[in-house]
Amino acid sequence: MLVPQNTRESLFRRSRRNILFLHVPKCGGSFVEQAFLPWIRRCPSRRIRDARGHLTYCEYTQVFDRHRVDLASMHVFTVVRNPWAWHVSWFHYLKEDYGRGQSGMPTEVELFQDYDFSDYLRWLADDEAPTSPTRYIRKQQLDYLTDASGTVAVDRILRQERLADDLARMATELDLAVTVPQCRANSSSHGHYREYYDDFGIDLVARRHRDDIETFGYTF
Repeated sequence: MLVPQNTRESLFRRSRRNILFLHVPKCGGSFVEQAFLPWIRRCPSRRIRDARGHLTYCEYTQVFDRHRVDLASMHVFTVVRNPWAWHVSWFHYLKEDYGRGQSGMPTEVELFQDYDFSDYLRWLADDEAPTSPTRYIRKQQLDYLTDASGTVAVDRILRQERLADDLARMATELDLAVTVPQCRANSSSHGHYREYYDDFGIDLVARRHRDDIETFGYTF
């Protein structure tokens, strides 16, 4: 999400610059969108077809270069979350996406209809299992945030576990004209993520998200 600044009401109260929300899927996107209305409705990146979806930083670099958009001048922020909770969220989201087609992951949506979470974990453990071309679930969250050299390239990382506080702090520090929502959008009805895991699942996610865990300090 690239928030534009060519509007009558500036997002930044004291300066005019662009801000990019790099949306790691299943990491606070609906909450952030609530806060950044009405600017998001005029977001120029939504008019760039190949800038839609959940792009990595490297993919944004390539797309913006083609469209002569200056990524280096932007303040780039993102949201991350506990990897074990991330996978529980993915599982429920894709099961509920049947007939809606919002996820862009038709292979998984079809496959997961008859799955319980243990089936999902076995699917995740199999790198040869049927997977949609986006491969969103098979990435680490850190993969979205690094440049070609593997260095974290975003300016600010917020945590879903304390997103309202982190977003409010960012708004204060950058002097943004945003209103942080008082409650979560798309709040889930499923149980706590720890209820879903056995030892196999705990270890599987720990291995697949080793870099996320090391970088962001998450534990089960």
